[in-house]
Amino acid sequence: MKIKTLLMTLTATAGLSVAAISAKPNTVNAATENKTVNYVPGYGIAVWTSPNADHQLTGKYLQHGTSWKVFSYTTVDNTLWANVGGDQWVQAQYLADAASNSTQPEIKYVNYKPGYGIAVLNSPYNGALTGTTLKHGTSWKVFGYVNAGGKQWANVGGNQWVQAQYLSDSAPVAQAPTLTMTATAYDPRVLGNYTFGYDTVAANLSVFPRGTKLAITFANGTTKNYVVRDTGGFAYANPNQLDIAMPNAQALQFGRQNIKVRVIH
Repeated sequence: MKIKTLLMTLTATAGLSVAAISAKPNTVNAATENKTVNYVPGYGIAVWTSPNADHQLTGKYLQHGTSWKVFSYTTVDNTLWANVGGDQWVQAQYLADAASNSTQPEIKYVNYKPGYGIAVLNSPYNGALTGTTLKHGTSWKVFGYVNAGGKQWANVGGNQWVQAQYLSDSAPVAQAPTLTMTATAYDPRVLGNYTFGYDTVAANLSVFPRGTKLAITFANGTTKNYVVRDTGGFAYANPNQLDIAMPNAQALQFGRQNIKVRVIH
């Protein structure tokens, strides 16, 4: 009877051991890396005894801007943890490549689409949306960078990360407004001018100086680029009209049309 009880106890213990082994997180050991804490200036990140749910605080904190060796990584409940030696673990989202991180924040501008913004996530590692967006053209402090998921992420303070591809060193140039104008057509070669190509427009030079590049959208939806090279008496009498160069047969068919005009240079 004692033997049977002992066997049952051993079997139960073995089952628990197997269960415990299967529940361990998948740890990836990599070559030792140097990482810099990228958190909030003046603060630090907590060090835990393990990445598991039953972990405890060690009482230690790694200060923002300090560098540490990382020996391995593991993911538990969709959170990536970094081992900084022995039973010491920190959340990897607060670590950045030492070479790309700076304790002095940079000023960057959001360069996305006018009227829109870029999403802010709480982590570069499969992070969730925070509900905040950074509007196109606004400027923000960037405290560091990290590469994750094939993209570079920029930290804009605490648990706030954006895709670095939408940030630039200078403010984006505002796009010129689109004007509605009237257009006619002419063939400069019929007038004896073989210097101007068919990418030429004649305009009122007080509105569009010579050399101005224009993007013109026609009634059929096509857009072509032209250069202001010519002018004439009609242009001064009709500042809201352009005369577009094209072969004579096309010019005769063109007639008079409403066009959309935007300065591109």
